[in-house]
Amino acid sequence: MSDQKPQSYPPDVHIVRDLAPSIERGPEGSVLQLSIVPEILDQGGRLRVGVAAAVVDIIAGETAIREVLPEWIATSNLSLQVGELPGNGTLRTRPRVLRRGRTTLVMEVDLDHVESGAECGLATIGFSILPSRNDLQARVHWAENPEPRSDFANETSGFEKGLFDTLGLEFDSSDPGIARLAVGPYVINTLGAMQGGVVAILVDAAADHFAASVFEQSARVRSLEIHYLKLARVGPVRAEARSIGRTGSGLLIRVSLRDEGRDDVLLTVATLLVDRAGD
Repeated sequence: MSDQKPQSYPPDVHIVRDLAPSIERGPEGSVLQLSIVPEILDQGGRLRVGVAAAVVDIIAGETAIREVLPEWIATSNLSLQVGELPGNGTLRTRPRVLRRGRTTLVMEVDLDHVESGAECGLATIGFSILPSRNDLQARVHWAENPEPRSDFANETSGFEKGLFDTLGLEFDSSDPGIARLAVGPYVINTLGAMQGGVVAILVDAAADHFAASVFEQSARVRSLEIHYLKLARVGPVRAEARSIGRTGSGLLIRVSLRDEGRDDVLLTVATLLVDRAGD
């Protein structure tokens, strides 16, 4: 048996490092702040909803972990409704526990814009409580003895190109409703599977790309609801987007994720409301 200890989470090169959120912890709870940079904006020039969902997953996840220690958690569902997300400045997220049960925990997260004070949206996120932690989870530095502040950026953090190119996300040239993303060290969680926030980014990207092809102009996601069914461990993960109805100014879109390396097993289902970016 090797004596080498597992690397701490997140590793030095990871999506969480490049997003570079900071978390401050105090008697009233934790607050995450995200600096909004051009690489994480949508075609309309505002923060991507998938990125907002990713940081919601981070701050809710760390709060949930401390709530259930020594047990662990996995995201089971996430919903997010947004107003006008900012295109610059700082996004702030504030979590609170709504209910703690024996096997589940439910949280709510408020989103606002630091510089303007404008409210941006609200998320609800559910977790399954797992019976025990592995060695890597036990080394998450903020779990048992959290510091007053955590900065996830390191010396090499930051985006040198757009978010989708950094992730290696690929859109199918023959079908605007299909996108693929590989599972690798850059996007995994402590369970060795694609992180829930990255799943949200993929869902958002697939719906946005599909809607833009229908509208023949830029689109923007207004809300998303994600149900996590299985972990994406092998990949590549294929996202399939389709319209399930129209609203006055947009589309209701269903996105399903399947693991092509595991006989196309269904991983995730999501429903999104998407409208035209110019409306």
